[in-house]
Amino acid sequence: MRSQGFRVLEHPIYRVPERWQWEADPEGVAKYLEVRNRRIELEKAEPYWYGHRPGVWGKVEEMLGSGKKEILILGGNRAGKSEYGARKVVETLLSGEEKRVWCLQSTEPNSVEMQQPIVWRYVPIEYKNLKKGRVQNVSYTVKNGFSENKFIFPNGSECIFRNYAQDISIIEGGEVDMIWCDELVPLGWIATMRYRLVTRVGILLITFTPVEGYSSAVKEYLDGARTVEEEAGELVGGVKLPRVQECVRSNAGVIYFWTQDNPFGNYENLKVTLVGAPKEEILTRAYGVPTKGIAVRFPNFRERVHVVEAEAVPEIGTRYLFIDPASSRNWYMLWVLVDEYGRHWCYREWPASGSYIPGVGDPGEWAEADGRKLDGRAGPAQTSYGWGIIKYLEEIRRLEEGEEIFERWMDSRFGNSPTQVADSATTLLEECASLGMAFSPAPADPVEEGVSLINSMLDSGYESQKEPRLYISRACPALIFGLKVWTGKDEKKGACKDPIDCLRWVAVAGLMDSAGELTLVGPGSY
Repeated sequence: MRSQGFRVLEHPIYRVPERWQWEADPEGVAKYLEVRNRRIELEKAEPYWYGHRPGVWGKVEEMLGSGKKEILILGGNRAGKSEYGARKVVETLLSGEEKRVWCLQSTEPNSVEMQQPIVWRYVPIEYKNLKKGRVQNVSYTVKNGFSENKFIFPNGSECIFRNYAQDISIIEGGEVDMIWCDELVPLGWIATMRYRLVTRVGILLITFTPVEGYSSAVKEYLDGARTVEEEAGELVGGVKLPRVQECVRSNAGVIYFWTQDNPFGNYENLKVTLVGAPKEEILTRAYGVPTKGIAVRFPNFRERVHVVEAEAVPEIGTRYLFIDPASSRNWYMLWVLVDEYGRHWCYREWPASGSYIPGVGDPGEWAEADGRKLDGRAGPAQTSYGWGIIKYLEEIRRLEEGEEIFERWMDSRFGNSPTQVADSATTLLEECASLGMAFSPAPADPVEEGVSLINSMLDSGYESQKEPRLYISRACPALIFGLKVWTGKDEKKGACKDPIDCLRWVAVAGLMDSAGELTLVGPGSY
């Protein structure tokens, strides 16, 4: 666009005055256009200092400021995720003397073609023409990228470009302040890189569009993740999609960059391209949301609906205990309160991450996300304490102090298995009863029936605004993780199996509020 010989530069954000504004104040508009042009030229010449920073970048900075050290940025096509990564690299290098950053891509040609040019663009202009010195060495060509795949600033800060096609041994050893992995990174590399950041308390930044769906690397971060911010997606009919998530690993988080966040990403053209496309493709290409290759078993579970703070659990109701005992790992226990409306409140589990166990301390997580295992991997809380029956019953009494438990249930198969005690055969159920704590055998339900009943209890009838019959206290992290992750594909070795087994028994047992009556409720169904 030109006006009286003045060239008006194109820009998606800085608007051009309309004709009526020009006619009303030609001198003022001319001055505005001059300033506008200078700003656009500065933005192009010095993007590190003057480049546009989308609002979603601030969400990453907030997460880093809160202490997170691993950030997965999942983004739609041209959502600006690599732009953020490149600028963060330069910012880290300039933040102090002798900083060290690694940038990784799939192959060396891809690094030279896709990653290195973006980093070069953010290098301040005063460093681009430096002569090679005793310390500094910043040499770049479009054809070959950075000389020897590295550069060094005058302050001694060094950036090295590597790729996943190299042997993983290249990242063994060394201490770094930041690692930026652009595009899909193998899970094994993530596990190794974590330990390169420990000494300097560095950050791991991973950016890519999840075109491969729920890959092992994605699974590592998303399994059990808690959505803390969500927004309506225009291209999926206003359905709420995640924007910010907190991972099971406490120092990790996920941010979603949408294509519409980037004013330079030609979102309008992407909208036209995606007309009539499958929903999965729209979620990936426009919002960076991966789709699972394996169907979730509890599609009705929504953390914002079903998970409540411990204080929200009613005090009045009938309380039950369900236990899945084991010989090779700790017992898993789940306490449930049923109120007068038939709502089930899972209010306590044992062992629970963040709680205190006498002689043990914080047991840690029962199960953790694992990119290689469908149902996660066993956490430290499963490691046996070597307790006997008496010790377990003492712990139950400690936890239940002041509570009236209407009935206790135990896995019927394990509880009824005969063991040899004092030259006579007995069972765990009989031993517990002889020690003053009776348990009923939990219903031996078909797995699919229990899963179906759990989904029925979770159903909130979104359109009819029906209230669900199942709520989980945030004091039950293992159960919450299981509801998000469990597929059943890992069968008896599944890390989430015990919490889900207990919840299945809860669903099948036909529990109700006794309202002071002393009639036991037998196994049944809703």
